[in-house]
Amino acid sequence: MAKGEQTRARTVARFLEAGADVFADRGFHAATMAQICERAGLSRGAFYSNFDSKESLFLALFEQHAATQLDAVASAFENAPDFDTAVSTAVGAAVADPDAEHRWFLISTEFTIYAARNADAARLLVEHDTRVRSRLATTIARFATGDAAAQPSEDDLEAARFAIALYEGVQLGALVERDAYQARRTMLRFLPLGVKNS
Repeated sequence: MAKGEQTRARTVARFLEAGADVFADRGFHAATMAQICERAGLSRGAFYSNFDSKESLFLALFEQHAATQLDAVASAFENAPDFDTAVSTAVGAAVADPDAEHRWFLISTEFTIYAARNADAARLLVEHDTRVRSRLATTIARFATGDAAAQPSEDDLEAARFAIALYEGVQLGALVERDAYQARRTMLRFLPLGVKNS
């Protein structure tokens, strides 16, 4: 990677970290560009060289979080001897840090509500969700068929939709219940049923 690209990557990483902190502390709506730039220790000019808006920074955080989670799930499926083990390992990886997931769902839920009232944000969020669903469905298809080049079927996409809906619903409940163990138990019980029957 060229020096300029390394510098830009570090700048983006600092804004992503600062954005996550400020959004978690203040919420998406209350967070300001000035607060994010101050937390990152960088200028507004540096921000606008890398992001168009507060929304684009938030969507970059969505992409980063999803990539981390999906990488963990793919690794679990690639190395598991059977489906139940794959699901158990994937769930364990997804909820390995309950405090981090709690923080993430606080800010992501607020943005989802914002997107429900904002057509541009909704369009971008739908595009993001479609990519996430497609990648998870691909992981499911490749595990089920044993074919590393398999493409997801409609059933695989529906299984992915169910898995994501269950995960997000359980995590949303955990925001107030503060019971990471119960959240994990619910996912371990029902994810295999929904995905196997798709």
